[in-house]
Amino acid sequence: MENKKTFNNIIVMFASLYAILGILLMLIKSPTANPKDPAMIAMGFVSLFLFIGLPVLAVWYYKKQGYSVTLGKAVILGVLIGLLGGLIVAVYAYIYFAYINPGAIDQVMEMSRKILEDNDMFTKDMIEKQMEMTKKFFVPMQFIGQLFSGLLYGVIGGLLGGLFFKTPTENY
Repeated sequence: MENKKTFNNIIVMFASLYAILGILLMLIKSPTANPKDPAMIAMGFVSLFLFIGLPVLAVWYYKKQGYSVTLGKAVILGVLIGLLGGLIVAVYAYIYFAYINPGAIDQVMEMSRKILEDNDMFTKDMIEKQMEMTKKFFVPMQFIGQLFSGLLYGVIGGLLGGLFFKTPTENY
């Protein structure tokens, strides 16, 4: 019983950290920032390291509490942390883009339009159709993207944590 309670508490604690970091990074990194800016590229790598590192840290913490770690348990821990944390960030992103700062969508759209126009591969009509579709699906895709990335980071982090901190078993 205590093992399940500890497992659930670790999920909630690390998913909360995931959500806080995700929201802070969304606030720091403007959605209208130039993705080719070296600072934004560096921030992308830092966030990747953090979001994969949190499930690894959770597996280490679980083992430090005196519990046995298997690869399967570590992956489950990582997936649940990534899903719960990603869900919280996804809800925040939805609220942010739909209600708090819907103007950010227009800024992202304008930046996308410039990129497409500079490409010379697309006609004006094609660009307009793309912009309509992007505006229509921007907020739902942000939500789905946050969930998917949380799941992906959770699987990778849980797998790495399980490989690093797996409790050795005796072979009979």
